[in-house]
Amino acid sequence: MIDPVGHVSDQSFPAAQAAEVAAFVDFENIRYSTINAFGREPDPIIWRDKALSYGLMAVARAYADFDQHPQQSRLRLDVAGFEAQHYPAKRTTDQHGREKIVSRSDLNFALDIINTALARPDIKTFLLFTGDKDFIRVVTTLRNRLGKRVVICGVPGSVSPDLVASAGEEDEITMPDSPDIDIEVIQAIDRYVRQLHEGFVPTQSHMSRTLWRFLDRTILPSEHIEAKVMEFLRKGILTKRQTLNGQNQELVTTELNADHPLLQQALPGYPDSEPVEAPMTTDAYSGPARRNGDARLTTEQYH
Repeated sequence: MIDPVGHVSDQSFPAAQAAEVAAFVDFENIRYSTINAFGREPDPIIWRDKALSYGLMAVARAYADFDQHPQQSRLRLDVAGFEAQHYPAKRTTDQHGREKIVSRSDLNFALDIINTALARPDIKTFLLFTGDKDFIRVVTTLRNRLGKRVVICGVPGSVSPDLVASAGEEDEITMPDSPDIDIEVIQAIDRYVRQLHEGFVPTQSHMSRTLWRFLDRTILPSEHIEAKVMEFLRKGILTKRQTLNGQNQELVTTELNADHPLLQQALPGYPDSEPVEAPMTTDAYSGPARRNGDARLTTEQYH
């Protein structure tokens, strides 16, 4: 099945299905967790198919200050059948002139879940797409006082164990591998390393800041590069080792793993292969996106 924006779905939809479910998405939490874990934007079609495996979606809503996210996000939600609930963050300034941003979407997310449970007693299953432990009381109210089945749908590594324990059920959000994108990024890393002057040691931080120059933004936006580098480290496509730079200083270098199967697919004969040429991009690098909240782009330490 192919949807209007070209997604391919393996989900088959029954003609009749008695059960109905309510799906609520903490969009900021899920989006940033997905970027951290998979190095790319989330796909609401995956959320839809997950919800439909439990029943028809009587309620499907996603909550965020959508001014802080790509415009394409709303279209993707519409295509998947989720209503975008826009709540602009409240901005205040303290006595020292520092700006403080307070999310309004989390409160409305929680209130709408409880209101839906009260207004729609026929809906027995609630899918909460979040990993934030702040919603434990919402979950316990649904289960213990309103008799609802609650399933936590979060990104692996970004879900509070206490939140899952309170619900009793978890259905992780995963994304299919993207070998074509990964191959392009591997080739870009190879071009980046080859242009470094002798004695310069490629580190994780320098690679994350500089790789955009060697990679087409349509393949991977610059704000997702840091997360992709961390993903490559987790998968073993990149490795780290102690080395000395040109000034005889000890550093930890980040380099491609010649033994990884995907590396040989991207760069046959590596490390003796010729570089795969690609046009440079002139996009300005603004660094990884940041937000206030639990789930955000982070730089993990690998030793």
